[in-house]
Amino acid sequence: MIRGFAGRPAAVLVGAIAAVFAGSEVATGQETGRAQEQTEEIRLGIMESALEAARQDLIDIRRDIHRHPELSGQERRTAALVADRLRALGLEVETGVGGHGVVGVLRGGLPGPVVAYRADMDAVRDDSPDPVPFRSEVSGVRHICGHDIHTTVALGVAEALVSVREELPGTVKFLFQPAEENIQGAKAMIEDGVLDEPAPSAIFAVHTAPLEVGQIGLVEGLGLPGTDVIRVRVSGGEKPGEKAQSVARLISGVSTVGPPGSPAPEGDDFIWANARSVRDPGGDGYVVSGTVKASGDDAYASAKRQITEGVALLDPDGTSYEVEYRDRVLPDMVNDVQLVRDSREPLARALGEANVIESGSTPYFGEDFAFYQQVIPGALYWLGVSNTEKGTAGMPHSPGYVADEESIMVGSRAMSAVLLDYLDRNASGS
Repeated sequence: MIRGFAGRPAAVLVGAIAAVFAGSEVATGQETGRAQEQTEEIRLGIMESALEAARQDLIDIRRDIHRHPELSGQERRTAALVADRLRALGLEVETGVGGHGVVGVLRGGLPGPVVAYRADMDAVRDDSPDPVPFRSEVSGVRHICGHDIHTTVALGVAEALVSVREELPGTVKFLFQPAEENIQGAKAMIEDGVLDEPAPSAIFAVHTAPLEVGQIGLVEGLGLPGTDVIRVRVSGGEKPGEKAQSVARLISGVSTVGPPGSPAPEGDDFIWANARSVRDPGGDGYVVSGTVKASGDDAYASAKRQITEGVALLDPDGTSYEVEYRDRVLPDMVNDVQLVRDSREPLARALGEANVIESGSTPYFGEDFAFYQQVIPGALYWLGVSNTEKGTAGMPHSPGYVADEESIMVGSRAMSAVLLDYLDRNASGS
């Protein structure tokens, strides 16, 4: 049905929408339901047409961002590109939010709620060869977490929703966030008032994942664990370097799952711990730095107990072990269950039911999207970017990471449908 609408002139489609709204005033029962369905199909058709018209522009934008990656806190060029595009679409734009963050506000022509959509913009340090023709032009920096895709998808969502602006019941607030990789950006934007006027009642996002392109993954509840941070300073005594390595092994040893690529853990509980030791730059000892990710409070408590008690039992032999344990430096990313359940239907309409995948949490990554979820309900989805036929895989932070560019259209189509459904569902009088 969407494809059938895609080729019709926008003026004809807008007129059809007006006719549906006019007719709905006298319709009742099944007639009202059919009118609403028809209205939705028409709007989806207009958005699909707008996205197809913008396809090459969006691909070009993604490649531009990919060629010019910027580390956390340095996203000046990307932010300027985003702001220019949003202004061209007619959005209200604010820059310099939480650093180099950009906010775009799309006010619909009909009354309704405010919903937010977030995309992160920063890249990561990586010296591996970039296996795409539009490779990074910045030595040692690459987009291997998909933030170039995230940013472009958000621009695609804006493109789609602008095409139905007059029939949009509410406001969409786009958050283009800096500094996700060092988990500073979300907090900084929140502190700068990004969730204030107009204040969103919910927030959505996607993250690239090694699902097949065309698919999107849903997670109810815990999507990604938070992070506890451990620092142990080892000094004095004989062979402090060897003792520091023992501490690192002790921390890593509390893991109940293997490294990425290992068989999935049985059950829902897990602990993933990792640590390394280096010479103390401020003294004559060593510093062991570690992180712990876990499936819940009990698992975090178990890991902390094992580590602190284990260090306390080490033979001092003149050696000092100074332990600093910081709980939940990054909070768990917990998707709002109702938001996820409500989004299944619009996602199935946009992508096909077979492409909406039930997923679980993964032990190995974290997301500062969690900070927004501490304030308002939120949901983040896994956007498939792998392409088996082409032999490419989109495992974030892997050296061979490649994101299929069709995921830009898939993500834009999916999330514009989710946002439109949220506004419809929560509009005044609905």
